[in-house]
Amino acid sequence: MPAPSEAPAKKARTAAKKAEAAAPNSGASAAPKSAAAAESPRAAPTPPPADAPPVELPPGFADFKRDAIPDAPPLSPEEQIRKDIQADARFLLQSLLTGDVRTASNELLYPFSLEAERYATPEELVSAWVKQLRLKRTDLITLYDVEVMPLEAMEKKYGKAPARLGLDLRNPKDVWTAVGNISGRPAVLVYRKYRDEFRAFAYTD
Repeated sequence: MPAPSEAPAKKARTAAKKAEAAAPNSGASAAPKSAAAAESPRAAPTPPPADAPPVELPPGFADFKRDAIPDAPPLSPEEQIRKDIQADARFLLQSLLTGDVRTASNELLYPFSLEAERYATPEELVSAWVKQLRLKRTDLITLYDVEVMPLEAMEKKYGKAPARLGLDLRNPKDVWTAVGNISGRPAVLVYRKYRDEFRAFAYTD
């Protein structure tokens, strides 16, 4: 049975977290820039004297118009799926690395397969994940990248999915994978469509 639907406010907060996860360096780059600006403020421009002659613009300069920036082409359905799954997978993996197991568990599809075990509810999965993460120094682990591809493409590149996951492969074309590079080791989330989105229903590393 899938997890109960979330309140709109919680979904909005989760979507905002996923957007931050998709661009993890945005905040880090803004801080040094602000500090540099504070250290070396620019002097205010000196106004021209009242008796200064008017500036004469070149002929036709006043009629100059910047070319309109073309709109980005819309994403194809497959590109949109890749983008959505990548943002979701990055959010889930970063949540696990920071110890926010409950938030990650509430975003999954149940029953959920964690290696060879299956969990029917988020509460059961939280307990299992907490026990596993206690054995790992997650503060020394870094998420470098997330590669998204259909299950068939993943198996061609990395080999068959472990049988212990017990994947239902009656419709393999509807199954996608997100392979996270965590300090040089793969962490794989397996996705399938649930209502109008894709949700992870299995994990292995």
